[in-house]
Amino acid sequence: MTSFHFDIGERARHAGRLIGRVRGELLRALSERKSERGFSQEALARKLDTDRSLINRQLSGESTLTLRSLADLAWAMDLEISFELKKQASEAGQNQPMTTSTVRHGQIKYINGAAKPAPARAIPANSELGQPKKSA
Repeated sequence: MTSFHFDIGERARHAGRLIGRVRGELLRALSERKSERGFSQEALARKLDTDRSLINRQLSGESTLTLRSLADLAWAMDLEISFELKKQASEAGQNQPMTTSTVRHGQIKYINGAAKPAPARAIPANSELGQPKKSA
């Protein structure tokens, strides 16, 4: 059986989480605008003079979300972007580096349940196994 090891690394994991949070904030803001005044992806696309499909791809992660496109989306929704760098805070339940990785674990064993069991070895009757030791 073939097995694969895949670990994206702490750097890529950190970047992915940031991008996910940014997209999440954009989706939350768009949802709030939609409920407040019926603002949609179509209205956003019209204001930015682009296709709705591009907006959809950017928000879903299928297209690159650059700082420029982030700024354009915020402008189109009449929002200001706030950015802050701070020390990482470890939260309860948050995956810590190397806790979900398979690095340093042994090889995965494949057990074939359909295989015949190995025959039991017969132990001769005069063997010392199973016989109490005689004292001299």
